[in-house]
Amino acid sequence: MSDLSLGDRVAGALWGMLIADALAMPTHWFYGGARQVLKYYGKPISGYISPLSEKGSFPDSIMALSSTSSAGRGSSDGDIIGSVINHGKKAYWTRGSGYHYHCTLKRGENTLEGEMARLTMRSMSTQDGFDYDGLQATYVEFMTRPGSHNDAYASSYHRMFFANRAAGRPLRECPDNDNHNVDAIDGLVIPAVVLLGGAAQPESLARQAAQESVRVTRDSPKVESFVNELSTMLRSVLRGQTAAEAAQATAVRVLGTPLDTGKEDPVVACYIDQNFVSLLHLLSKYHSFTDLVLANANSGGENVHRGLVLGALIGAQVGASGIPRELKEGLHHSQAIEAEVLAFVAARIGDHGKCAE
Repeated sequence: MSDLSLGDRVAGALWGMLIADALAMPTHWFYGGARQVLKYYGKPISGYISPLSEKGSFPDSIMALSSTSSAGRGSSDGDIIGSVINHGKKAYWTRGSGYHYHCTLKRGENTLEGEMARLTMRSMSTQDGFDYDGLQATYVEFMTRPGSHNDAYASSYHRMFFANRAAGRPLRECPDNDNHNVDAIDGLVIPAVVLLGGAAQPESLARQAAQESVRVTRDSPKVESFVNELSTMLRSVLRGQTAAEAAQATAVRVLGTPLDTGKEDPVVACYIDQNFVSLLHLLSKYHSFTDLVLANANSGGENVHRGLVLGALIGAQVGASGIPRELKEGLHHSQAIEAEVLAFVAARIGDHGKCAE
């Protein structure tokens, strides 16, 4: 696969992000792991399926304990969810309602964080690369426009950003951190797209832009530090290394030892430290695109936002040409995504045959 073009690898990474996201969406935050997947769906995930959609169908949901006006758990009295963002979705957060986090999505539809990846793609296709103010304005317009997406759930960083905006803070002061839920793996979704958009640039420039992109929506130096590791891994895969090789090299560098791929797939929460290690484990263990994205889906836990990141790495390995057609066409917005991927590659990669040094 070393002879794949840079454009094919970048396109594969973008497809990989959205495919892994949509496959894992129905089992997001299944902390019982594979056993809970079997309990609710009767068999392992083998393709796109619809999420649990009925009231009471997922009594384990933490969404029913989460704040509708700020980060983490708290009261459902606030109206950031329902009126400012995620319009009309507040009922799904009601105490005791038992809705799954993505109960409003259709089979193969992307979560809100998948939409953040698409939003970044579109922004970077029409602007001169990454632009902080431009992306932030696009983010605010998207999130506050009724009907812009169909997801019921929104992570803490969204709720904090728009609570600050509703309180009258200048936009650049709206990104925030609760020192718990915001230092999470979902913070690498936007930077992953920015790193892909900078693949034809020197890595130092792409990395700097990706770190700055974290600050568009959250205040998290910890997430920015993990951008360094993601940049090194992604650049290595875009140059022809396998995702497994890049993951094991990262494990040795960060943890001081290779990962034991004989261990069971971990079930982890969103916190970036532990989730990033689980990402390295899965990348090291599963070498084919389909095997990896399905293993991620069947592992439960915080598998959706992790899926967006590992999907970029395995997608960059195989290229868009190496991803099964049915996985592309099975995405709910497949045709729109294809147009966005092509526009992104044309705008950001052009005829560059390989990564810049």
